[in-house]
Amino acid sequence: MADSNGAGNGNDNDNLKDDQPPTPELGEAVGLPPTIPRRSLVARLFGLAWEYRGRCLAALGTAVFVQLLALGGFIFSGLALDILRHAQSPEKAPTPTWPFGLSNLADFSNWTLQSQIMLAAGIVLGLTLIRSGAYYLSRIADEGLVQAVVVRLRTRLYHKLQHQTFAFYDEFETGGLINRVTGDAQSVRQFVQGIVVRVLVSGCTLALFLTYMLKAHWGLTVAVLVVVPLQGLAMWQYARRVRPRFKAMREAIDRLIQTLQESVIGVKVVKGFGREPEMVARFAGRNTDANNARLSIAKLMSSFMPSIPFFGFLQLAILLGYGGFLVRLGPEAGGIALGTLWVFLSLIRRLAEQVDAMIQVAAVLPEAMTGAERVFEIIDADPTIAPPAATAYTPAPETVRGAITLENVSFKFPSAESQDAGQWVLENVSLDIEPGETVAVVGPAGAGKTSLLNLMPRFYDPQVGRVLIDGVDARDWDLDALRRAFGIVFQEPYLFSNSVMANIAFGRDDSPPEVVEQALNDACADEFVNDLPKGLKTIVGERGLTLSGGERQRLSLARALLVEPPIMLLDDATSSVDARTEVRIQKALNRIMMGRTTLIVAHRLSTLRRADRIVVLERGRVAGVGTHDQLLESNEHYRRSAELQLERELAEWRQGRQPDAAAEAESKPSSSYSEGAGT
Repeated sequence: MADSNGAGNGNDNDNLKDDQPPTPELGEAVGLPPTIPRRSLVARLFGLAWEYRGRCLAALGTAVFVQLLALGGFIFSGLALDILRHAQSPEKAPTPTWPFGLSNLADFSNWTLQSQIMLAAGIVLGLTLIRSGAYYLSRIADEGLVQAVVVRLRTRLYHKLQHQTFAFYDEFETGGLINRVTGDAQSVRQFVQGIVVRVLVSGCTLALFLTYMLKAHWGLTVAVLVVVPLQGLAMWQYARRVRPRFKAMREAIDRLIQTLQESVIGVKVVKGFGREPEMVARFAGRNTDANNARLSIAKLMSSFMPSIPFFGFLQLAILLGYGGFLVRLGPEAGGIALGTLWVFLSLIRRLAEQVDAMIQVAAVLPEAMTGAERVFEIIDADPTIAPPAATAYTPAPETVRGAITLENVSFKFPSAESQDAGQWVLENVSLDIEPGETVAVVGPAGAGKTSLLNLMPRFYDPQVGRVLIDGVDARDWDLDALRRAFGIVFQEPYLFSNSVMANIAFGRDDSPPEVVEQALNDACADEFVNDLPKGLKTIVGERGLTLSGGERQRLSLARALLVEPPIMLLDDATSSVDARTEVRIQKALNRIMMGRTTLIVAHRLSTLRRADRIVVLERGRVAGVGTHDQLLESNEHYRRSAELQLERELAEWRQGRQPDAAAEAESKPSSSYSEGAGT
């Protein structure tokens, strides 16, 4: 998360940069793994599929069974040809032998020609019907395996993203991460469906067919397979050249999605500044880049694909030429029967289909590998804020006192995009905050106010020094227990596209309606919520854009108040409300903060006067600590800031926004959440 005071990642005024991958040094700083070797990547993908070994075996078994039935159909079709040829020229064609030991079951020489043909045709028809059913089961098993793997991978990816740190998100644009969860995870299905299923099935099919062909006539089989090494060489050359193009295409799609997302989320800004033509042109440029990247792949694929039918026709020519010669020789002279040539032709056609399938896999495999690499890069990224060991400090929420100590803390962002990259955002900061104390943090933009608050719940860890909560190093706390001790209102409130009720109860979703209403009242949000069309059930829209900035901020405050935390962090939590509403909120906060440790990033003098102590930050250093009156007398930085703030508040007063007696009278204390819950 960027520091709202300017010590963040520097993206708040320019989100138009490309989504470039982090450098190796920076990637290590935010927990990214090194580039994954291709062999390791393939092994992991096979392992991912093998987690569903039952589905794997079902998909492979049914697919091989389909090919076995096809082979049986070809053999009996060839038998029918041999029966007809023998009937026409008994002296040239020997009596055909029924395969699979059927000759031992019946004396087919006594059968009429029509009976033998009808039996062979009936067997072919029966095998075809069984094959149709097996093919259906094969496709179901295949798709079930692929979807299971993709769902598992997507879930792991999302789980990892949920547990990543702010430093990680500083390095990736949202569009790129969305593309990894959707597009890249989906591209992995090409590997599972292509390699795990098709290639293995093709391998089993080749072994099955070649066994029959070698047994029928090994010389013809070898002659037909001469072209296979040439096909393999062509496939290898294609895969080597196309993989970097797929990577470039994925990065272009990342930028396209990011542009689309920014233009949709920032539509008010775009329209407010009349930048629609520029955004359309920017999107068109990104779209063209993605299209050109895909077109580059298509051109390479188009130059490779014509080789597929060429090799197929070459095999057919060899088979007809040499196979025809062997048929003329006949089985008794070392040749083959006409039916055998028919089976060879059918198998070569089927083998060509299998080879074509493998070539198609080779065509998309680089894309799948690129997608898998991008997915595993996120899955393998270790959070730089790692949870402590099983012996982590996990106090009961009601036992947390709220004492906070910072010991010689220095912090800087690892982000290369941060305007403060490599510079200390906070330097040698030491503070002792007593339980129940209210401390205001002030300072100019870029002083490190938000960064200071972000260190306490371990959104970031300091590079130097320690942050202690109740005397225990924050690194030794259970991470969930630590963050449950805080109620946080960020400077830029975020609401989900859900109901008002769901947004407020986000941190405590078992809260009864009366407790939620109490939090709304304390945050001075009850009036406008009651005026909404459906009250608490009103959907606030994506990011709460159907509400004003002040309304969003009050709902965020209600959400933080609802969890009744021992420590409150308020990052300029009333910056978007008018002075009248702020008076009401402040009166409620005065009661709510009783007994709670509270840190407030604030500017209004009324808030600063009520604080037990004020910490003045200047360029990441503590420039003064004291009460409002003490700092006015002793601290030049604070006195200058107070004078500027007074001028602003006087300007508000002149504009009629000043807090008046009516506003003071409206702000009445309300009962606690526990009372509202009936506990």
